[in-house]
Amino acid sequence: MNLDEMKDILEKSIGQKRYIHSLGTMEEAVRLSGLYGADKEKARIAGLLHDCGKSMEKDDNLTHAAKSAELAKTIYQVYDDEIINAILYHTTGRENMTILEKIIFLADKTEPCRKYDGVEDLRKLADFNINDALIYSLERTIEYVEQKNQNLNIESIKTLKFLKEEK
Repeated sequence: MNLDEMKDILEKSIGQKRYIHSLGTMEEAVRLSGLYGADKEKARIAGLLHDCGKSMEKDDNLTHAAKSAELAKTIYQVYDDEIINAILYHTTGRENMTILEKIIFLADKTEPCRKYDGVEDLRKLADFNINDALIYSLERTIEYVEQKNQNLNIESIKTLKFLKEEK
């Protein structure tokens, strides 16, 4: 399936606001790929499809990643494990993330429509040092989740610990 076909299906299935977010994530992923030497086509597809399952999941923003990875295979005919894993880990990260996984994680958080305290700092860090940007993003996310008394995914904590130890 080509990118235009993916876009057509996606736009009809996730709503206009989320579709615009997905396009922004796709473009930011391609931009970051240029900075970090990752495969731009894989980044384009993973960025576009990272939330394709979100409207089907009533969750705390975490289970949609697995649903999106599943739909990328079954609906969008994406069978590349690097792309699937980038979609799967875009909310929590994981230990030993690939550069594509890191890019999709950050592109989702920094795409142009995102407006929240700290996003400009995160954008600057993402352009300078991808691991520092991941640490900053994970620290802010964990802090936010704790303040809201929401469930914190253990993978995010493991990812943060791994990145700090690696540094």
